[in-house]
Amino acid sequence: MKYFLNAIIITLLLIIITFGWSISKTLIEKNSITRVEPSQIKSTTKIKLFENYDNQTLKVGILNGCGVSGIGNQFSEMLNSKYGLVIVRTENADNFDYETTKVVIINESNPNIENILTILGMTINDNNVEFNSSYDPQEDIQIIIGKDYSDFLNLNQ
Repeated sequence: MKYFLNAIIITLLLIIITFGWSISKTLIEKNSITRVEPSQIKSTTKIKLFENYDNQTLKVGILNGCGVSGIGNQFSEMLNSKYGLVIVRTENADNFDYETTKVVIINESNPNIENILTILGMTINDNNVEFNSSYDPQEDIQIIIGKDYSDFLNLNQ
């Protein structure tokens, strides 16, 4: 009887130890999942640059001005998926001779304009940024992709 009780006690101790190990392992895994890395914070911040201000969103037209097939679609996909921008059209520009990417600001009153210029590494005072309110009123901004497109396709990665 003494050996039987000792065997039961040892078995129960092994079960308790295994249970304790399992719980500690689960808690450690949960802590590592909920830990926020700095790179995740930056990514969230980038997307929040384009949250609505007074229910306004930034509507963008992407025009391929470099002549490389598919660049406009790649650029549109990146701006939409990574930054949540509303791409209202993607098509070819009037010509394929744009050496540098050009930004045409149509709606100056949208507060998100400066955010996209920051993402593109531009400012309102740059030579390749112009204002023209006579373009399509459905767009707030047009981006005409130039032959320097490789500088923009991997933005902030």
